[in-house]
Amino acid sequence: MRRFIFAGLAGIALFAGSGGTGTATAADLGGRPVRPPADFSLPYEPRLIERWTGFYVGGTLGYGFGEGRATGAIGAIPFDQDGALATVLAGYNWQQGALVIGLEADLGTGWMRSNVATPAGVLQTDLNAIGSMRGRLGFLATPSLMLYGTAGLAWAHMDFRLQGTQAQSETFFGYQVGAGGEMLLNPNMALRLEYIYTDLGSERVVHGTGTSVYDPDFHTIRAGVTFKF
Repeated sequence: MRRFIFAGLAGIALFAGSGGTGTATAADLGGRPVRPPADFSLPYEPRLIERWTGFYVGGTLGYGFGEGRATGAIGAIPFDQDGALATVLAGYNWQQGALVIGLEADLGTGWMRSNVATPAGVLQTDLNAIGSMRGRLGFLATPSLMLYGTAGLAWAHMDFRLQGTQAQSETFFGYQVGAGGEMLLNPNMALRLEYIYTDLGSERVVHGTGTSVYDPDFHTIRAGVTFKF
C-alpha cells in the first residue's frame, strides 16, 4: 500500500513541477531553455524601392508624319510632311509607391519635309527645330517597367519656299499629347518607346505679294535612351 501511495505522491510532484502540462521542460531534462534570437520579428511587407526618383538626360530618334493645311494666296491645299526626327531631352521624376510624376523638356531637329504642287507654284516646307515642355504621369507595371502618359506645350520653327519667291520662316506654338513605356536596364540607364501627337496653331506667311495661312500637325513615333544621375 505504501508503495502505491509513494508512487502517487511522486507522480503528483512531477506533474506540478512541469507546470501542470504533464511534460518535462528542457531544464527538467538537464538542458538550457531555448530563447528566440534578439532580432526576431514578425514578417513584414518590404517597401517599394524608389528607383525612378532623380534627374535624367537622354535622346530619341524617330519618324514624324502628318498632314498640314494651307489656305490663302496659294489656294486651299493639304501638304503632307514626313521624315526623321532627333531630339535631346532632360527631366526629373518623383516616385511615390507605384506612381511616377515627372517633368520633361526636349529640343530637336529633323528632316520632315513636304513638296507639293499648288496653283501658285511648287511649295516646299522644312522643319528646322521643335521643342516641348511636358508633364508625365506613370504607373509601374513592374518595378522596372513604367507605362506613362504625357502632355504639355510645344513649338516648332519651319521654312516655307514657294516657287519663284524667297524662302520664309515662321514659328508655331501649340501642344503635345502622347503615351509610352520606359524600361530600366540598371539603376542609371533606361530605354523608352513613345508616341507623340503635335498640334500646332496656325500662322500667316507672306510669299511675294500674297499671304497664306499654314496649320501644321503631325504624329511622331520615337525610341530613345536616358541616363539617370
